[in-house]
Amino acid sequence: MHITEGIITGVPAAAYTAVGLTFMGWGARAMKKFAAKFPEKKALIGMGGALIFFVSLIPLPAFTGTCSHPCGTPLIAILLGPSITIALAGIALLLQAAFFAHGGFSTWGANVLTLGLMGSLGGWLTFRGARKLGLPLWLAGGAGGLIGDILTYVGAGLILSFTLAQAPNPQYSFKGYLMAIYAAYIPTQLPIALGEMVLTGLALQYAFKQRPQVLAELGVVNRRMMRPGMGLTAWLSILFTVALLAVSIPALADSKSPEVANPPAAGAESAAEPKAETKSGFTGMDEAVNEKMSEDAGLKPHEPYINLESQGDVWNAALMIAGAIAGFIVGRWWHLLFGDKKQSDEAMNQPRATTS
Repeated sequence: MHITEGIITGVPAAAYTAVGLTFMGWGARAMKKFAAKFPEKKALIGMGGALIFFVSLIPLPAFTGTCSHPCGTPLIAILLGPSITIALAGIALLLQAAFFAHGGFSTWGANVLTLGLMGSLGGWLTFRGARKLGLPLWLAGGAGGLIGDILTYVGAGLILSFTLAQAPNPQYSFKGYLMAIYAAYIPTQLPIALGEMVLTGLALQYAFKQRPQVLAELGVVNRRMMRPGMGLTAWLSILFTVALLAVSIPALADSKSPEVANPPAAGAESAAEPKAETKSGFTGMDEAVNEKMSEDAGLKPHEPYINLESQGDVWNAALMIAGAIAGFIVGRWWHLLFGDKKQSDEAMNQPRATTS
């Protein structure tokens, strides 16, 4: 979901940045209200930011020879709301652009719209809709994780297609770019989206089992609609998802991307189907698809201003330090969502204070 530095420039970059800052302001106000309403739960904001930062930084290798990232925003949006999640995603993307060669400053606003707005709002709305339909917590959470992840990449494809169709040397029309980009995204991202679906559903169900009163206070569950833990149906659904992954991966590996419906622009060479670079290891989707198609269209990506990724052990050390910090933040306040069940039950049974 990281659109690389230099692909979007000029007025469009300024416009995306302005929109991103507007959503950040919305999120900042929501954080202030959350801290005033739940002063004892302010640490959840930091915990959510750490999860988004590190989850969306982890490169997961795929059978296609590329790697991509989960999002993390659907889960945090379900817990804290989409406005807070958008602000947290914006902060995470700024750090990733500055120190980890993911995304960029000129494309920050566009990335906030994809990972922040599309991922969090899509996941949150899906979860709310599923709960209104009476689906159990684990299934509604799984649906939110799946749709939020998918919409993040749908948004990235839309922004990239619009940008590349206006490039100096466009290879395809807007529709053609959509088909080419999504054809490249699907084989890598679909298994990751299914994995995020399972993890989001399990995380919510476990949090409910350990801290139901916290989810009730956050508005994730209704006290009158609280349901018992996962039964046989839930576990069978998870096993079905795992089996679907096992079947879909070989099928996707053998499939070929469909041809683009619209031909290349006059005088332009036909763009080859995006493929991972031939080098050892796994090439990120950002490089194999986004940057490759941008270069073909005449939009050369800019090198990161701080390129730790090219510095070997310095890059590894930076990742380890970032992981350690994020892990400490999550572990320090883990109990707020996944704490002792006995303490949770005692809190549920305590009478509430009333004002005369």
